[in-house]
Amino acid sequence: MITLSIAGLIIAFVLLAMLLLSLNLYSNWSWPVKASAIVLVSLFYLVSYFSFPPLLGWPTKDNNIPERFRLVAADVQEPDKIAGTDGAIYLWLTDMTSGNNSKVPRAYQLPFNNNLHKRVVEAKAKLNKKLPQLGEITEDDSPTEQVKDNSRGGQVSVKIEFFDMPDPLFPEK
Repeated sequence: MITLSIAGLIIAFVLLAMLLLSLNLYSNWSWPVKASAIVLVSLFYLVSYFSFPPLLGWPTKDNNIPERFRLVAADVQEPDKIAGTDGAIYLWLTDMTSGNNSKVPRAYQLPFNNNLHKRVVEAKAKLNKKLPQLGEITEDDSPTEQVKDNSRGGQVSVKIEFFDMPDPLFPEK
């Protein structure tokens, strides 16, 4: 289904380019109008190209993580000084805040943090043992642990705590 929509978008872009070409070749419009149409369509291509990855399921970098959530999965990529990567923590979460009955998980990308890394690895180990994990988030106003890179020294980190999900209470019969 997703490949059909991507193919449809590519076909739509090709048709738009052909329409623009035919307007530029066979119309009596002035060249400034034709040039501005070319620039506008080219900008539209770039905007749509950079807008597709969030729609295709890539993790969001927004820090609007729900206050209470169920951890579905996690992955940690540690920083690599040789490759020059900063590292990241990927979390797949289901929102458990009051009044939200969404069962669809959402992927989040967080910057690598040693404290969060330890907690995520522990929670992931419990998930592998079939122990569902709940999480709560609080804003941590203290700077992150001392980092040798001074550009990240004063950033505000997110503090996430993981708990074992309690068994559901069934009413007595």
